[in-house]
Amino acid sequence: QAGLGYARVFDAGGISFAAALEHSLSPAPSVLQHGVGGSFWYAHTGIASSPNDPEGRHLVGVGVRYQMLIRPSGSFRPFLAVPVQLLHSQIPDRTDLLSADLLGASVPEPPPPQPVEDHIGGAWGWGTGLELGFRLGTGKRLSGHTSVQAMYQDIYGSSSRNGAWSWHAGITYALHGS
Repeated sequence: QAGLGYARVFDAGGISFAAALEHSLSPAPSVLQHGVGGSFWYAHTGIASSPNDPEGRHLVGVGVRYQMLIRPSGSFRPFLAVPVQLLHSQIPDRTDLLSADLLGASVPEPPPPQPVEDHIGGAWGWGTGLELGFRLGTGKRLSGHTSVQAMYQDIYGSSSRNGAWSWHAGITYALHGS
């Protein structure tokens, strides 16, 4: 499954992409399907302390996920997933050219200190969360899906904001039948 959406991390938001590959652990006719697999997540968000920064933050996650899917007789299939991911947050290094006011009589005030998660550079961490969503079958192998995920992530330690959320909509394709 793969989808595009929106993510909010460290008090700033932006575009997000998520993908997962799942292996079913349940027999095909079972109403309650269990599965495990891998997951990938990418988000390009703003930076809370620099909202006009065009480069923003790049956040990448790779990990595993467990999913439970209820397969009623209709095409509406709700699911619950628990991902655990290795995360990397990166704010690209760039040189800001500051123009000096040659006619001004005063020295400009330095900007307030930035939170640790808004500093230039990269950091590694981990995250886990709870994803709720549903699939709507459009055929035997193809379905549309949407989901919302609330996540706890620990990249910069206790000195940063640890909550994040995302919303995605996309398609799911069953490689070996429905």
